[in-house]
Amino acid sequence: MFVLRGTVVTMRPDGAVLSGGAVYVADDGLIAAVTPADPEPEGFSDAPRISAGGLICPGFIDLHNHLMYNSLPLWTEPSRTVPWTSHNQWGRAPTYSAQISKPARLLGATAGRALLRYVETRAIVGGTTSIQGNPRGAVPPDNDLIRNIDSEKLGTGEDFIRVSTLVADNAEALAPYAAAVAAGRGFIAHSAEGSDPRLRSEFRLLADVGVVKPQLVAIHGAALNADDFAAMKAGNSSLVWSPFSNYWLYGATADVKVAHGIGVRLCLGSDWGPSGTHNVLWELKVADLWNKAHSVFTDEELVRMVTSNPGEALSGVWPRPLGRVERGALADLVVVRPRAGVGPYRSIIEATEASVRLVVVGGRARYGLRSLMARLAPAATPIRVGRLSRAIDYGDPAVTWATVVAELEKVRSDPEGASARAAANFAALGADGFGDTFVLLPDMPAPELEDEFARGDAADGTPEPVTIPPLEPLTTGRAWLDAVDANPFHQGLLSGLRAYA
Repeated sequence: MFVLRGTVVTMRPDGAVLSGGAVYVADDGLIAAVTPADPEPEGFSDAPRISAGGLICPGFIDLHNHLMYNSLPLWTEPSRTVPWTSHNQWGRAPTYSAQISKPARLLGATAGRALLRYVETRAIVGGTTSIQGNPRGAVPPDNDLIRNIDSEKLGTGEDFIRVSTLVADNAEALAPYAAAVAAGRGFIAHSAEGSDPRLRSEFRLLADVGVVKPQLVAIHGAALNADDFAAMKAGNSSLVWSPFSNYWLYGATADVKVAHGIGVRLCLGSDWGPSGTHNVLWELKVADLWNKAHSVFTDEELVRMVTSNPGEALSGVWPRPLGRVERGALADLVVVRPRAGVGPYRSIIEATEASVRLVVVGGRARYGLRSLMARLAPAATPIRVGRLSRAIDYGDPAVTWATVVAELEKVRSDPEGASARAAANFAALGADGFGDTFVLLPDMPAPELEDEFARGDAADGTPEPVTIPPLEPLTTGRAWLDAVDANPFHQGLLSGLRAYA
């Protein structure tokens, strides 16, 4: 247990910001009290008192991702001169398999645990404490570094959430999800991704099978209109907005102005490396850029999209609340250095990786300044984040940032040897695609695998030797911003991210 002192940005409904506040973090991973709003709890007389040196906020929640692909760079199809109109198109692009699907599969088949640790590290340096988008295949234990929303059990053994990444096109395919929702489980579903109005049928199918309820988290919704948003509001469902990926691929995004006006709960998600931001902290900046052009949201409303809004969506199916700094909530926290001359919400929006001082997941300090981590997590090991010196705790003294990178680089340097190891790993899988070997399987289109997976022959799906690009840096830097500038589909909107760097 410990006590964090600083300015507490609670994200409670009343919007309380407590200057000179303190957050009491208990050994059970929950927040025991937030003073001065709560009385000081018993049992903390000998607990370390830590001056956070910044804004103490709920940990950021990334409610849309595909973790397996987040070591890869931004992708464009050279032969494509106009934006795509549907998610059904780009998975068949000439370079998609070689540049996205095959590299991700080979890394997932031969260095799956290291790959997950790498992409979770990429998220946590931006203040993320919960992230959606586990790959298929092996499931890491609870809180390996940050919370994996799809598989998080919260120590109960319960499976709280079902996920559909590839869009179902008939009621029969959605029947298991409808049954799960009827039993009170959550359902995270991609729907209407693209600009083609015909994609609205994907959401109508969700309504037809009866899953547009509070447990539904619909991702993208870029083609939806006011009638669809009204149905979403009536069901108290949530919409996850991924503006960077939408503009990158389609040159347009969801009509969040209409959705917000109707009262739909909006959340943010950073999608994936090939068409997304490095972490949800940067997706918040894309939302801010959009908002500067449209003047729809307050700064507080934008910050709620990565804290209390997704927290409300998940708290409906998880047994503990999150997304707010309040008594009884999960002790998932991020400390952000304030910016001079602006309020707390603007400080969070404009924060970068350099602004993140500490990240706590389930009451355990996982990442932050070495001075803070030395007191809260003495076993943490050093990590370089760009030019920053930080410390990180993977929960295993044998695992360091250096060992994570070395395992991935081993695959990059010898793809033929990695392919041979992948063959053995796939051969060890059971008919259901699971086994003792930690193998990750794609959750996004993999055209080269469709025939093999349709036959259920996992061994035939062994990745061939491929060229794996250099690992993406942990921080958002000049090379990534230059790549953003080179894509014409977003008509310059995303180039505004350079101003935050």
